[in-house]
Amino acid sequence: MELPAYQTNLSSESSAILQRIGKTDKTAVKDCIDTYGNLVWALARKHTDSPEEAEAATQEIFLDIWRYAGSCDSTESDEVTFIFLIARRRLIIRLQ
Repeated sequence: MELPAYQTNLSSESSAILQRIGKTDKTAVKDCIDTYGNLVWALARKHTDSPEEAEAATQEIFLDIWRYAGSCDSTESDEVTFIFLIARRRLIIRLQ
C-alpha cells in the first residue's frame, strides 16, 4: 500500500526544529506545528473515527514531539521520519 504524499513546509532553516525544541527555543514549537501540522493531522484523521478524535490525537502527538524532541538524532533519521514514528506510536496506543 502506497501512502499519499503530504505537503510539509520544509526549508533549509526548518531542518533543525527538533533540536531547537530540545533547547527550549520558544519559536520552535510554532515552527514545528506550521511545518508538520498537515502531516500529523492527516495521519490522525486517517486513523481516528471523527474530527474531534483526530484533534485530540494531534494534540497528544505534538505533546509527544515536544517531550521527545531532544532525543532526535539527525544522524539516524530525519525529522519527518522521527515525527512520523511518534505519530504512529501515539495512534497505535489510542487504538488499543
